Amino acid sequence: MSKKSEVEVVILNCNNTRLTEDCIEALKKSDYGSFEVSVVDNGSTDGSADAIAARYPGITLIRNSANLGFAEGSNQGIRHAMRKGAAYVLLLNNDAIVDKRMISCLVQTAVTHKNRVAVSPKMYDGYRQRRLWFVYGKTNLWTGVFSNPAYDAPATTLFDPVIPMEYASGCCILIPREVVSAVGGFDSRFFDYCEDVDWSIRTRRAGFGLLCDTRAELWHCTSSTGGRNPPRMRYLMTRNHLWTMRKHATLAQFALFALAFYPLRCLLRLARAVRHRQWACIPAEFRGAFEGFFAPLAPARARLSATEVRIEGG
Repeated sequence: MSKKSEVEVVILNCNNTRLTEDCIEALKKSDYGSFEVSVVDNGSTDGSADAIAARYPGITLIRNSANLGFAEGSNQGIRHAMRKGAAYVLLLNNDAIVDKRMISCLVQTAVTHKNRVAVSPKMYDGYRQRRLWFVYGKTNLWTGVFSNPAYDAPATTLFDPVIPMEYASGCCILIPREVVSAVGGFDSRFFDYCEDVDWSIRTRRAGFGLLCDTRAELWHCTSSTGGRNPPRMRYLMTRNHLWTMRKHATLAQFALFALAFYPLRCLLRLARAVRHRQWACIPAEFRGAFEGFFAPLAPARARLSATEVRIEGG
């Protein structure tokens, strides 16, 4: 890893030493020379931050005394990269294993488009390597559907070398400095889920593009920390989905969604909770809906003043 970094790779860790170390080891094989790594530790209690710092003394470790969520944790890494003068921020999930050519391909595509685009790779399912996990996202503000059309498609599916996207997955996005300066980071209020859709819509409306470079590849080994707490995940996904619609849909779009499409989706989710005996997901859905529809959408504020933050290295 070069001491003069053009790309700052930002990885979040929360109680998962093995995944983060596997992610860093894959990065070390990259054929792109000018990058450094920042690990944002979101309040780990299992000693993983100490283990990562001991094994990789050359990386930057940002320690939070509490879990600030994916959105604000990523923002901390983005701000650190901007202070260092990085030309690009690469947001990367710690449960992703990158191909050695990935960073080179992403940077090349960004440069080709005059750094007016954020770029993501083609993502395979890390556990089912013959299937795709994410290639490009689509948004429909009439129905409130944020879709991943290539999910579970065969890995051999052919795509154009570069594909325009309507939203990029937060699993891996290369963001040029110019885009960060104009758009900013994620909305910290979201904590987890839908923050990437919200950011993508803001990015496109600011006049920038979103592209998938299908030559760039990674394998996403979905750790799904949220999946260990289904009620919490259900609450956040419902609330944040509604917040995204409130922020970006027109009045006509939101009215159609709220009166027709959301009630149907709500009923389907409640039926699924009953079928799987996830009883706590039922009140979580209603709580998420209440806050999603009625909570004030005041300007996002970083919560750093309430949380101890320590930066080591870098």
